[in-house]
Amino acid sequence: MKKNTTILLALFASSALAGCQFHARSAEEYEKETRQVIETKKEDLKACYDEVLKKDKKAEGTVTVKFLVEAKTGVIKDVKVNEKKTTAPESLSACVAKTLEGLKIDPPDARDGVVTWSYDFTANKPKQL
Repeated sequence: MKKNTTILLALFASSALAGCQFHARSAEEYEKETRQVIETKKEDLKACYDEVLKKDKKAEGTVTVKFLVEAKTGVIKDVKVNEKKTTAPESLSACVAKTLEGLKIDPPDARDGVVTWSYDFTANKPKQL
């Protein structure tokens, strides 16, 4: 399972944040820390794929999701499957989205993060003798 990531940071123009204690990450730091949080669900994401493989041993494809990392809480929310860039079965896409929803990056960032994340799912091919 390979992953591709795009992260955009939405900057706040609010002076209210000046007195708040939030971390301000670079795009690279945001990607790294988002990856670390998502990696905690690696087994759950594998279980999503394993369920699909029970019904179709040849199932494979890409799941691309877009989500918001909320500034004040660090919570991943509004996970949406990008249907134009997703080729995997719908049941797999839905499971991936559900698995990511509600994860939390800690400490929260001073900015909202808009993230696009892709997973490539491929079945292990039997070894030829």
